[in-house]
Amino acid sequence: MNMSRYTTRLVGALLTLGSAATAFAQPRALVLRGATVLPIDGPAIPNGTVVMLGGKIAAVGGASVAIPRDAVVVDVRGKYVMPGLVDAMTSLGIGQTDLNESSDPVTPQLRVFEGFNPFGNFGSGTPGPLRMTELLSGGVTTMYIATADAALIGGQGAVVKTAGDNLAALAVREPAAMDITLGEPPKKAASARQRDPATRMAEMAMLRQALVRAQEYDRNRAANPALPRDLGLEALGRLLRREIPARIQANTPGDIRNAAQLAQEFNLDVIIDGGANAKAEIPLLVARRIPVVIGQVSHPFVSNEEIPDKSEYPPLDESVPARLVNGGVKVAIATFSRAFGSLAPAGSSKWILLDAAIAAGYGLTEEQVLRAVTLTPAEILGVQQRLGSLTVGKDADVIVLDGPPLSMKSWVERAYVNGELVHQRKP
Repeated sequence: MNMSRYTTRLVGALLTLGSAATAFAQPRALVLRGATVLPIDGPAIPNGTVVMLGGKIAAVGGASVAIPRDAVVVDVRGKYVMPGLVDAMTSLGIGQTDLNESSDPVTPQLRVFEGFNPFGNFGSGTPGPLRMTELLSGGVTTMYIATADAALIGGQGAVVKTAGDNLAALAVREPAAMDITLGEPPKKAASARQRDPATRMAEMAMLRQALVRAQEYDRNRAANPALPRDLGLEALGRLLRREIPARIQANTPGDIRNAAQLAQEFNLDVIIDGGANAKAEIPLLVARRIPVVIGQVSHPFVSNEEIPDKSEYPPLDESVPARLVNGGVKVAIATFSRAFGSLAPAGSSKWILLDAAIAAGYGLTEEQVLRAVTLTPAEILGVQQRLGSLTVGKDADVIVLDGPPLSMKSWVERAYVNGELVHQRKP
């Protein structure tokens, strides 16, 4: 027997089997075909096609897009397809007793992801893959989770997805920012415990002191690495090095100016949260390139500031998002939602799209509204390379609606996260 020929045939057979096994292991493409596709970073595509493969967007285009062999094709004619929504500020999945550390108003060392428990609050509460059904039914596939606003420095927030096989799989960016609050909430919380800050002046002084200590800590540790570690000062060091931004809740013009001043003094990247009266500071926000994550259009006074002091807060003005955007400010519309009771704002992440639609009646175009709940929040959160638009190579986080996205009559029929169907509306 010719052993050389036998060996050659055997190797060839093994290679063939290996190739077959590899092909068998390849995931099948999922294709949504026939809908009006809204990529967000480009014009609408009638009779469009979206191809998802390996958890990513593989192709986006018209009816001529090539369909991979063995793909699963879903007929979505008459529907609308767009990227999953991004709620840029929530405290969802955080228990009521875990929202702030009451022992200290300055806690930069805290990481909200370590208090994140999507079971029990709005998850299924059962073992297995996480399915945040309420959020997914509203099209929200990504959210920013933060501590509440009772602390001056609450801790480090995170960007998470709303579906995944385990907790680690939900994390997109962690830590993603340092959460800070100016104005009434920290003062009220401190007053209840008979401690500082009691005034806005104290708030700014305490923030400056914490940042100066972090600067000194970095210098001392660089000179002597054997010095004891301080987790809070290390976290503020990331802020000072602009590895993460400061998310500063500020609603009055004075608080917004103070936030901008702090950013200038310490060379911080800053994001304004809330911004109920940000229209008064548009020139400053534009000049400093400070984005705003604004509260719900119908209910802009977030959290503990739900019933504002009329002497400091303006009356409800649904045109604020349009004034900011058209004035040159980068704006995301968020819900600031929590998962419990009367302390939560009067809305839910489930309705973020419909609440944002109000802005379309007060000066924003439909394209601007959709961008404010998809690509713009992704940019503000620093995750635009993965999320926010139907772009080839980005995560396949996609929603299918049965009508125009800003219509009250439209429902999210399907939601995909990383190309996996995680929500399907029952007829």
